[in-house]
Amino acid sequence: MARPKTRSDGLIERTRTINGKKMHFYGHTAKEVQAKIDAAVREAAEIREKGPLFEDVADAFWTDKEQKLKYNTRRGYRHAVETAKGWFEGYGMREISTTDIARCLSRMEAQSMAYKTIANQRSVISMIFRFWCTNMGGDRNPCDLLRLPQGLPQTKRRAPTDAEIEKVKAHTDGFGLCAAFAMYAGLRRGEVMALQKKDLAGGKISITKAVVWHSNVPEIEPPKTANSIRKVPILAPLAEALGNRLDGLKANDYIFGGAQPYTHAQFINAWQQYCVSIGCAHSTGAEYDYFKRSRPGKTQHKHTIAPDFTLHQLRHEFASVLVQCDVSPQVAKELMGHADIATTQKWYAEAKSWAIEDAEKALNAHFSRKKIVKDEN
Repeated sequence: MARPKTRSDGLIERTRTINGKKMHFYGHTAKEVQAKIDAAVREAAEIREKGPLFEDVADAFWTDKEQKLKYNTRRGYRHAVETAKGWFEGYGMREISTTDIARCLSRMEAQSMAYKTIANQRSVISMIFRFWCTNMGGDRNPCDLLRLPQGLPQTKRRAPTDAEIEKVKAHTDGFGLCAAFAMYAGLRRGEVMALQKKDLAGGKISITKAVVWHSNVPEIEPPKTANSIRKVPILAPLAEALGNRLDGLKANDYIFGGAQPYTHAQFINAWQQYCVSIGCAHSTGAEYDYFKRSRPGKTQHKHTIAPDFTLHQLRHEFASVLVQCDVSPQVAKELMGHADIATTQKWYAEAKSWAIEDAEKALNAHFSRKKIVKDEN
């Protein structure tokens, strides 16, 4: 054993390598130094057995992940990371079992949280464990064996009603052009807001960017995923809605906003006014101060108005029509800018009333033919 080194300040120094890390220990006596070494060895053994603290791994994961996320995604991820840290603070990574995680997710279910919220929480916990395995010497991910609670509430996005669609088709003037881009080209809201005159050429729409609102301020960012970069044909009804609307715009002008895209407030106001103008808005029952006073001096109130459907729901309509027109799944996926056609089929495709009527006629014809053949025999 090497003799302990005495420093100029009178402290005894000894060096040990523990878990591959060189560490220095100081004390007034050799016994004090040895006690510190023994404590460090015990702590290292405990860490090897239990793994690093969950909150330390979660913080390291978030430092690495945050810079890779788009602005609108960070908030949800951050909340899920903080929620998980609240559940497992003080636990070593190897102490956390599949059952522990399932129990916490079940509490979310008991609070009537939606499927997507709980699934996102599970996903973030799984990513933290994967980060530990990939970057910090971890060796297990209990989420691999985890199933989400059964029967969780799921909210399926609906396509607008047939009556709503007819109103949109009849009113593509003004801000209705925004609705036309969603309904006849399947564009997302941010993609529509990012369109410049130069993006419409040769009968195609080039989608290479999207507006993301940082609070109220529009910022141009890459679209949602790599699959979102695509070219979409300008169909006849959209070409009719465009008419000569692009005349007078410069190549770099935004179709909605001119030199700069709409702010979030401008978009919300324009969409609400459009829906009101075509009779597709309703009172929420809530009221707000109108900052005007009636003759007796009382503050006047107005009812809050909300659109009956969103711009994104018109994108659902486009997806529904793709399915009803028997467009191949691969082509539909490309037009919608999805990474997986299952997304289109699960969340967007809706059976339209006319399609059900056509199916009824086809089925009646089929069974009628079978009855005639049977009677003839």
